[in-house]
Amino acid sequence: MSQSGLLRRLTRYLGVFHKRRLFRQGLRESTAADGWTAAEIRAYHDRRLTELVRDAAAHIPFYRDLYARAGVAVERFRGVADLPRLPTISKADLLAHGPQMIRPGVRELRMVRHTTGGSTGTIATLASQRGIMSYESGCIVALWSRIGFRPGDRIVTLRGALIEGGRKLSEYDRGENRLTISTYHLRDDTVGEIVRLIDDYRPQWLHVYPSALTLLANILQRTGRRLAASPRGILCGSEAVYPWQIELFRAVFGCRVYSHYGHGELALLGGWCEGAMTFHFLPNHGYLELLDEQQQPITAADQTGELTGTGYLNWVMPLIRYRTADYGAWDAPGPCPACGREHQRLARIDGRGQEYLVLRDGTRFPLTNINALHGMFFSYIYRFQFVQDVPGRATLRVVPAVELTPPRIAQIRAAFAYLGPLGLELDIQPVPDIPLTLRGKQRIVVTSQELAGG
Repeated sequence: MSQSGLLRRLTRYLGVFHKRRLFRQGLRESTAADGWTAAEIRAYHDRRLTELVRDAAAHIPFYRDLYARAGVAVERFRGVADLPRLPTISKADLLAHGPQMIRPGVRELRMVRHTTGGSTGTIATLASQRGIMSYESGCIVALWSRIGFRPGDRIVTLRGALIEGGRKLSEYDRGENRLTISTYHLRDDTVGEIVRLIDDYRPQWLHVYPSALTLLANILQRTGRRLAASPRGILCGSEAVYPWQIELFRAVFGCRVYSHYGHGELALLGGWCEGAMTFHFLPNHGYLELLDEQQQPITAADQTGELTGTGYLNWVMPLIRYRTADYGAWDAPGPCPACGREHQRLARIDGRGQEYLVLRDGTRFPLTNINALHGMFFSYIYRFQFVQDVPGRATLRVVPAVELTPPRIAQIRAAFAYLGPLGLELDIQPVPDIPLTLRGKQRIVVTSQELAGG
């Protein structure tokens, strides 16, 4: 083998070794954090936040200028209690000031640039150090391990992969023991092949976008098919999972459902525990705040606010008090009654991005409150999407799976009729298709302008 060939092989080996080391570190540290006391968690956040804020103000132009304009005395910053003194940032700052948010002097070889569309669909470019995703993968596996997942378990992924430009239905990754199935091929005429692939592989887990598994579950119900054996569990991520989806998944696949919350900006990561569907946020990953519309902290349980995160992983382009455009509410204070962990907890995440409708009086109506999404509805349609431009009125676009006769349209209208007295008029519009995002996600609520822009 030539010297250049040996060098390439060594580089690949070192890269794989580095990623595996970071994966194990993320898994180990996240697992260890499960046993921290409330005092240990608070001390950890105070230390990490102080280090992060002072370092960003000293070395990153965007934060130096932001804090100077806001009159923040960074040298007096001491942690959690001082966070409200700092200005918040949002995706608009990533779009407008991205280059100024990157630490100067970091060589391109040490960085990875990636995009995040998030739940709102607006694409921003981020920079981070190499290997950061491996660490976060370890954190996610630590969350999954709460319900029995172990590295090396057989897993089928339904998460928007476009395999070889759409030419292949599936792809197997031996290293991860993972079979990925393209969500772009989920149709009545392909479900037989998809079921055969899953049955032959005998997965222990399904790792899914909830919207993708909803489509598969509805096709299975409509065509009378079932998997030969139930997996141990369904691992949901990247999208909100709604109560009606959980009910559907349990009925069709006969197993437990688990969900975690994270995003491409790497500011926050949390997941359900073993015994409760409340989101426990990993303290080694970042610090969570809930803010009201005036960007003031919310401390009361069950009051909805915007998830705002300060991430600890990314030292190349740190995000401090980053408003996610996702909304949720705190769980009751104190340790989790189900597992005893002292992590920050959300009782619910009402909507990710713009996954809510706006009533006539301006009230946000989370999709978790829509109870018309059940068996009858999904026996008639493949996909659905709400289009809303003004408060109090929206259009429900549906891709028919069967002929939508006038009686069937009337059934759908009747199922949603209860929204009228609440302050939302709804029109029904059959359409030939509802395209997925570039990442294979299903956007549930859009505007006409977003629809026209693709």
